[in-house]
Amino acid sequence: MAKKLGDQEQTWYFEALKGLGGAAVVGDPSALTVTYDSQIRTDESHVKDADPEEMAHAVTIGLLHSNEYNYPLTAIGHEIHYAHGSKGSLSDEVDVLITDPDGLPYAVFELKAASEYDSDKKDAIKNQLFGTATLVGAPKLLVYATVEAKGKKPKLKCLCIDYTKYKAYDSWVEDGEPSSEVFPVDYQDLDYKPYVSGGDNDLEMDSTQADFRAVASSFHNEFFGEHADNTIFVNLVKCLLAKIHDERTTKNGQPYAFQVKYKNKKPESALEVFLRINSLYKAAYTRYIDAGVGEVDEINPKEFAEERVKTVVLALQAISITKGAARHGDIIGAFFEELLRTGFKQDRGMYFTHDNIVRFMVEAVGLHKLTQDTWKASNHPDNRLPYVIDPACGSGTFLLHAMATVTSAIKDNEKELVDDHDAEQFYNARMSEAQPNYWAENFVYGFDPKFIMAITAKVNMVLHGDGSAHIFKDDAFRPFSKFKDARLRPISDAQRTVGRAGYGYDLCESFDLVISNPPFGITIASDVKSKLGSTFSLSESVPSEGLFLERCFQLLKPRGRLAIVLPQSVFNSKDMSDVRMFLYRFFNVKCVVSMPRNIFIDTPTLTSLLFAQKKTAEQIAAWDVEWNAAYADAEARVKAAAQALRKANAKAKTAKQVGAEFLAALTPLAGPRDWVLKGGKVPSVLKLGRKWAAEPGEEAAAYYKDIMKSAAFASLREKYVFSKVARELNYSFMGFEVSEIGYKLSKRKERAKPNDLIKLVGESGKSHLNLHLANEPCSIEVDIKTPSKVLDHIVANVSWG
Repeated sequence: MAKKLGDQEQTWYFEALKGLGGAAVVGDPSALTVTYDSQIRTDESHVKDADPEEMAHAVTIGLLHSNEYNYPLTAIGHEIHYAHGSKGSLSDEVDVLITDPDGLPYAVFELKAASEYDSDKKDAIKNQLFGTATLVGAPKLLVYATVEAKGKKPKLKCLCIDYTKYKAYDSWVEDGEPSSEVFPVDYQDLDYKPYVSGGDNDLEMDSTQADFRAVASSFHNEFFGEHADNTIFVNLVKCLLAKIHDERTTKNGQPYAFQVKYKNKKPESALEVFLRINSLYKAAYTRYIDAGVGEVDEINPKEFAEERVKTVVLALQAISITKGAARHGDIIGAFFEELLRTGFKQDRGMYFTHDNIVRFMVEAVGLHKLTQDTWKASNHPDNRLPYVIDPACGSGTFLLHAMATVTSAIKDNEKELVDDHDAEQFYNARMSEAQPNYWAENFVYGFDPKFIMAITAKVNMVLHGDGSAHIFKDDAFRPFSKFKDARLRPISDAQRTVGRAGYGYDLCESFDLVISNPPFGITIASDVKSKLGSTFSLSESVPSEGLFLERCFQLLKPRGRLAIVLPQSVFNSKDMSDVRMFLYRFFNVKCVVSMPRNIFIDTPTLTSLLFAQKKTAEQIAAWDVEWNAAYADAEARVKAAAQALRKANAKAKTAKQVGAEFLAALTPLAGPRDWVLKGGKVPSVLKLGRKWAAEPGEEAAAYYKDIMKSAAFASLREKYVFSKVARELNYSFMGFEVSEIGYKLSKRKERAKPNDLIKLVGESGKSHLNLHLANEPCSIEVDIKTPSKVLDHIVANVSWG
């Protein structure tokens, strides 16, 4: 509590208010009150008691509106409250807020009584200024100030911090606590220097996690509040893409376009900023998203007003997000992931895969060792690393973790792997300390048909350290002949490893790993659907996830690996039988992990994780040989059973005799314990081992003929063929059913739960269950001696060959 004002000090403050003209604040010495003009916005009363701190408030506001500083009353806010999160939560108070002509926050003041100014400085700057700034938005200045009762005229005693440069208190302290003791007049920037590429005032490339957390928090408070909004989110991402393009294309010695510029010492308007950023975005779109587009979907001012664009620019203009990404991709990436979680509303077909699942899948598919084996076997820069694709990449999460795994697999084993001139040349050019993920622009692919997902993945990849060159807005089901990229084009018949006699559809066979969580049961675009019959062997009536599985086969090299999230219906539904047969014919299934319900927001679909390896041509041929032999055997048994029914002398034989001869001909294709479901208005169960009494033979013959006509009987035949082939080829795989995967989702927040999949250990040595709730980077620990997690068992028992 500030000490009480003495009579002389009190008189001085009231005289100071009188000398300032009373346009902003009027003092009443007799009542010991001050009254603020009604044009000054406030969340409290306009009439306040004249205590020591209030007098500092009153005279400061009077000064700001006077001819000395020239800020209009409508631009001044006094004692404004900002809530933390939801309505009814705790709030912080801003003593004075000045907004610019566009209504955006320009300066945030924390005012103290003169007697408390020096003693409270550190705590006030850290908590009341930096701690509250993210709630306000993106002010240019943080101001710690007071007015001392001395001199003939009042003077503002202040410390001004450039918040566009210093987003976090710790960063400001580490840089020596730079500040100015002069508050700008009429929005003028006395020290304005434009940000110039390669110049003395270049972008900050060493911003900390706290800096980016502050930006993410301000965006959350400014744009999303309690509710995610995809319209706002995608326009924010457009602004980020504009900044990426600006940083990548601005030549040395030239000022960046992504900044608020000054004319006659005053900042330009929101409209001027918007027009320039929109122009930047349009150029970025044609360069990074869709070069052949006729009309670009611009930043929409009706959805994302000019003032919001200016807010984004003010928040990010001083920070490099591309040059800094190589060295601090984890920090910048975490910033974007925070925006995703708070700003993006997931709906049908756009479910983000939790990092717990993604990290598990990347580890389970053995990408780390695959990377090292590929490196060792390489004889050319083009095959130095594995090619990875996610044909339904969404926000790019799988690709980001795959990229990190590939980089660490080489960099953590540099001495062992970088052992000759070619390896050293590639390493220095594509995996340097400055750009450790530069290799990814040639080896990482992804596409998604939704614009919001394609642009999000593109920006996400850049912010994690690149790998964005082959992220396309495209459809996973398009014919390969429609793709422009050479690696996605169909290969010639001479290059195919599976001849057209064995598989009559186009292949590209370019990728070592397909890893994905495709949308389930989606409606395929009409122009793509019309080509499905000539693109896929599976019927176009098969759900989209079935066709996606076939597309994975087409993309993969022989022995290429597949890690994919699928609905459990693929493995147990009668309607997905053709998909299963395709899977077993063309892939060696390594493992299936059945997941608990509700692992994605707003969808109860039960899912499984499939890990499989594409067969070689020889393995497919061996399967076909066994399949054809087993199928011929089944056909012979079915034919013999049908012949037994035709030859049966219904009058001479009993139903029991007919049934015995029928089953004898079928065995072991089907036995007395098998049954089929006969369809119709009233479905009925028909048992092959039905117990007959004294019924005539013709009744049994008719009964078994009905069985043989049913679709369920065809399933029995297929089951017999598959079982015979599986035994002959020793086809088996591991299966797991897990109940806990480290998290539980809800509408309000995400909670940690036990984790059956993996063991996560932070840098501190502390174990974590949920990557989203961990406050430190985590690694995965595997224990094959005493396995307890699913990953432990997979690593110990699954061989990729």
